Amino acid sequence: MTCATNYLTLGENFEEKGKYFKAERLYRRALKAFEPDVDELSEELVPYLYNLGMVQAALEKNVDATRNLGRVIEILVHHHGEDHADVVELKTVLAELNPELAKKAVNS
Repeated sequence: MTCATNYLTLGENFEEKGKYFKAERLYRRALKAFEPDVDELSEELVPYLYNLGMVQAALEKNVDATRNLGRVIEILVHHHGEDHADVVELKTVLAELNPELAKKAVNS
């Protein structure tokens, strides 16, 4: 998991510098390294999926962003319920990205 954490941290550094393509690549690597070690609804996935989804939104990769942020919503709803502040905020982000895609991500 250290490898995944390193990729995540590097991705954050590139994102802060506005280098979104490099950040996205590192976030994908981080998720790929981390995901097999945890349950698909583990809250530990949230920072990986959230960072990847937000950088994809910045790159206007709305379908990918919606898929990853939709997974974050699914995890948060599972652990905290529909009324959790982060769930409400992310649903707003999804609606801004694409209202139709947002409905599909939340309902899948």
